Amino acid sequence: MKTLVATLTSLAVLGMSAPSASAGDKEWATAGKVLTGLVAGAFIAKSFEPVPVYHAPTYYAVPVVQAPPPVVVQPALAVVYSQPVLVQPPVVYVRPVPVYVAPRPVVSFSFGFGRHHHHGPPVFRHCR
Repeated sequence: MKTLVATLTSLAVLGMSAPSASAGDKEWATAGKVLTGLVAGAFIAKSFEPVPVYHAPTYYAVPVVQAPPPVVVQPALAVVYSQPVLVQPPVVYVRPVPVYVAPRPVVSFSFGFGRHHHHGPPVFRHCR
């Protein structure tokens, strides 16, 4: 960046110190003669160039060869069988809770004197 600034500054100083020149009619006449000579020289150089020759494009008949259809080979599918996993829940034995039922109350009626007869001893039954 410093180099760029230094270069631009030095060009500006040199541009201001250059002597100014004023052109008159004679200088423009000389410039016109020089440009006319350049244009005339270009025309003369162009006249010595060879004339371009145009050729028609050449077409060749090429027989069409059909390629056989592509052969597509697919690898065989790999079938993988895994052993079945048997998950068996643990065997749980549930023993029912015994239920005890109280015996039926013995109700007897008797009319008269003597022993009263009951219908047997009390029996405890096991219910499921």
